Amino acid sequence: MFYKALLGILLYAFGGCGTNETNERFRDPASTFRTYKHALERGDYELVWECYSTTQRNAEDRQAWLTRWRQKPAVEIKDQLRREIAQEQIINDHIGYLLFDASTLSDERASPFFYFIREADGWKITSHLDSTFHHELEQAIERGEYKLPEF
Repeated sequence: MFYKALLGILLYAFGGCGTNETNERFRDPASTFRTYKHALERGDYELVWECYSTTQRNAEDRQAWLTRWRQKPAVEIKDQLRREIAQEQIINDHIGYLLFDASTLSDERASPFFYFIREADGWKITSHLDSTFHHELEQAIERGEYKLPEF
């Protein structure tokens, strides 16, 4: 009996029982973005909230954020849903980004990027201003894992 319980705990802790859904939804930046879009389509702002990194969620009161998202004009939601991925770039085990097709952005001022950071439960949307993301990017550049594009 003890061994069955131990096996159950190990399976749960290492991605067996109970965590596959979360792992699949946030498996990589593209999966997280698909989860984000699906949640927006359904008006599931609780799930949209889950798509963001801990840093992003900690920066704002959850209830205020949910209220603001529920009040967003439909055109803003449609602008997010129009976005199509042109490129997924996983820089290393910690950070990555999505580049969107410019023709699917609402206007030329819209950022063509979503930035991601990998957390315990998967890849989450963050900001290039996130200090952890910024630090990881600097480290990746120093280690030669990523080179900034030349303009």
